[in-house]
Amino acid sequence: MKSRIEQDIASVIKRVKSFAGRSDDIVFHSFSFGPSTISACLVYVEGLTEFEMLSKQIISPMQKELDITEVGSTTLPSLSKTFFGIQNDVLDDMNLAIEQLYSGKAILFVDGAAQVLALHTNLFQFREVEEPQSEVLVRGPRIGFIENLEKNTALLRERANDPNLVIQKVSIGTRNKKSAALVYVRDIADPKLVEDVLSRMAEIKMDDIPETGYIEQLIEDSHISIFPQIQNTERPDRVIASVLEGKVSILLDGTPFALILPMTLTALMQSPEDYYQRWTSATLLRLLRYIAVLLTIFLPGLYIALVSYHPGLLPTRMALTIAGSRQNVPFPPVVEAILMSFTIELLREAGLRLPRAIGQTIGLIGGVIIGQAAVQANIVSALMVIIVSLTALADFTAPSYDFSFPLRILRFMAIFSSALFGLYGLIMCYLFVLCHLMQLKTFGFDYFTPVLSSPFSDLKDTYVRLPIGLFKSRPKTAKIKNLKRQGD
Repeated sequence: MKSRIEQDIASVIKRVKSFAGRSDDIVFHSFSFGPSTISACLVYVEGLTEFEMLSKQIISPMQKELDITEVGSTTLPSLSKTFFGIQNDVLDDMNLAIEQLYSGKAILFVDGAAQVLALHTNLFQFREVEEPQSEVLVRGPRIGFIENLEKNTALLRERANDPNLVIQKVSIGTRNKKSAALVYVRDIADPKLVEDVLSRMAEIKMDDIPETGYIEQLIEDSHISIFPQIQNTERPDRVIASVLEGKVSILLDGTPFALILPMTLTALMQSPEDYYQRWTSATLLRLLRYIAVLLTIFLPGLYIALVSYHPGLLPTRMALTIAGSRQNVPFPPVVEAILMSFTIELLREAGLRLPRAIGQTIGLIGGVIIGQAAVQANIVSALMVIIVSLTALADFTAPSYDFSFPLRILRFMAIFSSALFGLYGLIMCYLFVLCHLMQLKTFGFDYFTPVLSSPFSDLKDTYVRLPIGLFKSRPKTAKIKNLKRQGD
């Protein structure tokens, strides 16, 4: 709700102090300017604004150059032109002025004026643009987002000079208000999708939104599903490529992770590097990823089902070899699989939380020593160690780190299903996951797009990646306005 600004500067300062409470980091610097010594006050947050800069670029020019004798309705707009090189906004809302103050801007109050000036004198420090840590590529740009929204939107503008690229800023959070940006291409994105995203973000009523992970969880369609329904990335090139396909991206001030929506299952298996190299290499790597996903989910369960319930399906020599390796193991295969999988998860978590050099050492030495010791102590069989290690290795082939968590959950589901019902349980687990994925939707799109509801032409960029010269149109299932991507 809009709150007007009184013209009496004493009343205004008293009101601002009531907003600030007992915060000692709010500085009030009073001074006068002009022949008739008009009273003014600069209010800023200590540490977010440097007083020396305010003194040289604001207070001194006002006292030396201005000859204003009377304050009127046009005083503040004309005064704003005095501060060369400093961006400023004229505000007539006290609530907005207080919000801008706590955002790091200096607020200038002038006696007799029903407006204030919000001066962009922020001194926030941010890290330099560097290579993304979560999406490392062999070939491709080495630029990633940082924790500053303006810098991130500038990175997008640097990569895309299309005038139809829209960066629409919104405020989010009830107490700690933060700036977020909705990014889309005006003549490509579906207007209904943009409106849907904006309406869902407007419904967020939380005190603070520190990271885009909060937005992701609050606007997704299904809160029960274990599968991520919104993609996150640190790469500007990935955001630009997505919005050019009709998708929408969300950026938030204070985090380097941007959101891309809607997301499909096939997008989780795609890497930006797939488009920076020849189609034969990209297709081979994609097929390898899909095989690795199947291995990491079903390989331990398949081993348990065959050894415990269906040994007759194995070749005789292999069955005898497995039986010989398990001769002195006191636990059934399901206990072996759970023990080793739990150990792998512990080593992975420890490696992430420890310093990088120590974490790599713990993961390598811990896995080798624990595995070898477990086999020598006849706690698990050597073949089970190989199988669990192979599934853990296959898990790392997924381009998206968020996708590894559902895979690990599904692996344990497959293990328990196989332990209870053998191959029948494994097949039922597979069908259950498949049915869930087929009915799952994200922002009105099928999660299995473009496999289920797509014309054949869209399959050229799913399990395989055909030559880029064949990508003459954008995906037809995206409900976009402009399908043409390449000329004839």
